[in-house]
Amino acid sequence: MWKPNPSKLTSPKYLSIATALEEDIQTGRLVEGDRLPPQRELAFQLGVTLGTITRAYAEAERRKLVRGETGRGTYVAKTVSKHSPLTLMPHDEGIQPYDLARNLGLPHLNPDLGQALRDLSKDPLVNTLNEYGPSEGATQHREVGAHFLREFYGAPAQAGQTLVTCGAQHGIQLAFQALFNRGDMIAVDAMIYPPLLSMIPALGLQIIPIAAERDEHGNFGAISAEALDEACRKHNVRGVFLIPNAQNPSSYTLTGKERRKLAKVIEKHDLKVIEDDPYTPFISQKQESFLELLPENTVLIGSPSKALSAGLRTGYIHVPDKTKTAFANAIGESTWMASPLNAEIVSRWIMGGELQHTLVQKRELLKQRYALLESTFPQNTVQGGGEKLFGWLQLADHQNAEQVEHAALMCGVEVLSHRHFQAIPRTDINALRVSLSTIAHQNHFENALLLLKATIDQQGSAEMPRPMMG
Repeated sequence: MWKPNPSKLTSPKYLSIATALEEDIQTGRLVEGDRLPPQRELAFQLGVTLGTITRAYAEAERRKLVRGETGRGTYVAKTVSKHSPLTLMPHDEGIQPYDLARNLGLPHLNPDLGQALRDLSKDPLVNTLNEYGPSEGATQHREVGAHFLREFYGAPAQAGQTLVTCGAQHGIQLAFQALFNRGDMIAVDAMIYPPLLSMIPALGLQIIPIAAERDEHGNFGAISAEALDEACRKHNVRGVFLIPNAQNPSSYTLTGKERRKLAKVIEKHDLKVIEDDPYTPFISQKQESFLELLPENTVLIGSPSKALSAGLRTGYIHVPDKTKTAFANAIGESTWMASPLNAEIVSRWIMGGELQHTLVQKRELLKQRYALLESTFPQNTVQGGGEKLFGWLQLADHQNAEQVEHAALMCGVEVLSHRHFQAIPRTDINALRVSLSTIAHQNHFENALLLLKATIDQQGSAEMPRPMMG
């Protein structure tokens, strides 16, 4: 019968037990259909109260890890894929919680889609957008994509190597499919964009987590070049996935020196690089891209979705010339082609100045919100910047990020704890990712921060803050 290691349980124990159960399912120690010990028996084995085990099992069921069968017991559930709250949108009915969880890119400031459709309807060639086209995208849209990567990423992009995708997420999946074979090992940050934790294994690839540098306050820095080098010496690592600008979730941006140091390790081991840059358009001062440092090794993924429109699902992927056919085939096999209609609207916004105008507005609001985030929480606990869509909030040792996440939701605020981003279990991380880019109204955003702070300050208190929905 299953039993977690008692010496590794931390407070609050019910959450620790649920997390241990989740880890054992992910590593294969527990599989679908395995029966968990009766609650009283596990409580006796661990030396905890029956109530602690009851709460642990309830939390595991909330995470869709287990199922209870009346009169028979509790079993590992059929569906045990890792929970990704990023795929869950706000409720359609009733009072919606303040959303500090998702990074939607301040969509209320996006250009007017209605006006764009009216203008496009007057174009005599509009019906050509209603036909099949090449999988890699129409020539004019690829030229705009290359322009976008040059102007808003500072990357040496060429139209002949730029393909149109259905957003950055599609580009990421294409890169894994086109560059690697089943069983290949991919290095990623130890704290990473949650969908990768399910996407990479689903494609038959293996995750190799790489530690990050840490400063004296415990804040995350660059992915460690030394740790990457060591992983490549120990394992047959074939590629590395990087978010060099505003890394998700830490928000850290690699310096030029750090990029060149990593590039030496990548070149030494001949790794393929997937450079995912969804947040780069918001950053005014550009650093060298890995496309510039390692052009034959790097696939650069860019998208105007968060800057302009998530609904139009348009992105761009710049690939080494020798892999272009493989990528075009992958697009054709997955969706035939990105929508020419959507790509045309995005192209007009990029070339017509709407993108630059929108970025100015969004950068100004992000700057205000990050200043508010910094002023709300203690010094040296917030990591981020004035042109980033989220901040990384370190909690004190006596607080628990997972418990804060749950308590905040009860008070009407959605926020994400470190648990959602962990490629491997870590006990030295205790933080929240706080989005600055989803709540439209400034007073609602301020209320959300105040409720979150009150939840953190009063964690463990009998009196919790009340929702301030308005």
